[in-house]
Amino acid sequence: MLRDARRVDLTGKSVVRAKFQGNRFEIIVNPELALKYKMGLLDDTININEILETDEVFQNASKGEKAPNEILLQCFDTTDAIQIAEKVLIKGELNLTADQRQEFFEKKRKQIVNLLSKTCINPKTRLPHPPIRIENAMKEAKVMIDPSTPAESQLKDIISELRRVLPIRMETVKLAVKIPPEFTGKAYGEIKRNAQIEKDEWQKDGCWIAVVNVAAGMQGEFMERVQSMTKGRSEIKIMERIRL
Repeated sequence: MLRDARRVDLTGKSVVRAKFQGNRFEIIVNPELALKYKMGLLDDTININEILETDEVFQNASKGEKAPNEILLQCFDTTDAIQIAEKVLIKGELNLTADQRQEFFEKKRKQIVNLLSKTCINPKTRLPHPPIRIENAMKEAKVMIDPSTPAESQLKDIISELRRVLPIRMETVKLAVKIPPEFTGKAYGEIKRNAQIEKDEWQKDGCWIAVVNVAAGMQGEFMERVQSMTKGRSEIKIMERIRL
């Protein structure tokens, strides 16, 4: 059977492979977008066309061997490459190079370190750990990171491992906030972006009061930012510390 075969340059790209009815199909994808898609982390505004590096379905992508139309019809009841590619992407295995895996690992490691420094504290001092201290502790504890799992889902296990070498715990702080009328417009948006608003209300004099929750590691930065925006005229009180 003749096939349109021309070698494809896969530099910086990845291949997703899947079998349907005993036939192998391959598509060429953007590795980062494809990984996020399979993890359910891709923004809804990104469509399948942006993940694909080419709108072709192959039997052997590296050799440029395209899947024959009769095989596509037999397995998918269509020759529409986009429809088929989406099925291959969902079912298939994403193959990453060693360099790509290392790149994703480093990105995930930095993301986890950043999250730990913002959401955790040293229970002895109630202050956040600097990122470099967390990085060193992760190396000492030989913490394993899964680049294909969301960072938030790994924090609990990582914190348990870090406790062997570092005093650390995840904690949130409940704050009572009062913003004078002339600063409410700017302050409301900033607070909403950086804290979870538990309840709020507007007072007769135009002041806005709220109970908000912030990660313990972000408490100092949050309070400084609000005070700066209100020129020191806001009122912030710690109501409760919640250990997670």
